[in-house]
Amino acid sequence: MDDRPQDRAEERRRRGPLGDEAAEETRRVPQSGGPGGDPGGSQGGEDTATRRLSPEEAEREAAVREGATRESPSGEATSPRGGPPEDEGKRVIRPARAQGDEDDMPYTREERLRDVYGGVDWLASFIGAVFALLCAGLLLLLFSGLVLGPLGFTLDLRGREIDAAIIIGLVVVGATLLISYFVGGYITGRLVRFDGGRNGAATVGWSVLLTIIFGFFGAVLLGSFLPDSVFGVVQGFLQNTVIPTAGGLFELGLVGAGIAIGAILLMLLGGALGGRLGNRYHTRIDETT
Repeated sequence: MDDRPQDRAEERRRRGPLGDEAAEETRRVPQSGGPGGDPGGSQGGEDTATRRLSPEEAEREAAVREGATRESPSGEATSPRGGPPEDEGKRVIRPARAQGDEDDMPYTREERLRDVYGGVDWLASFIGAVFALLCAGLLLLLFSGLVLGPLGFTLDLRGREIDAAIIIGLVVVGATLLISYFVGGYITGRLVRFDGGRNGAATVGWSVLLTIIFGFFGAVLLGSFLPDSVFGVVQGFLQNTVIPTAGGLFELGLVGAGIAIGAILLMLLGGALGGRLGNRYHTRIDETT
């Protein structure tokens, strides 16, 4: 058989420029149709066909397949965009999620509840002020027999010099006020939802107002709805303690003003601390829920 030049050209085109027949790759291409379809398909088996690919086309096909079936770090197959595989022809729109929404939810909820239930509760602070006055009267009666009586101390400081006995007596009275308004503030803090310290301090304002009212109209107002035992304690506290003390401090001038300011600060401190402690009950419930 003659080796004609046209045959060698056809062989080079088929084998490649280097005569390397292994440089070509084949890929199985599925054919549509079945036993009753395309006559080119096989009967009862898989309908396949092959076509030859150049090395460049084979690399391009492999790169496309690798990008399309890239897996995520967790092992799940992902689409070329990096998300989960999605059906072709379907566009899934995911709304943008603001960063930190979950972290802001408890803060937003607490602020909303504070707007509704926060602020000064005048009824709760009034109840706390009543308990603070009752507690102060009882404690002063107790300390008068134990400490103040043996020292010869009285709250009526008119015409007396400031000595060691008076200083000790003032310290005892200051501790009494601190404890009494701590109790009143605690009761107020348990009654309110928020702002226990503010409501506990509000008991001092109610106490000043009640002292002024009961000092002038105590016999009429208290005797009508309080039991006799409680009425006696409150009336004795007002007549023997509050009124003489106010008169004595007024006569002392600047010293009396300093003592009065110190007493008010102790009352505010006790009420605020008691209110915050009582309000922790509601704080624990909110944290639990």
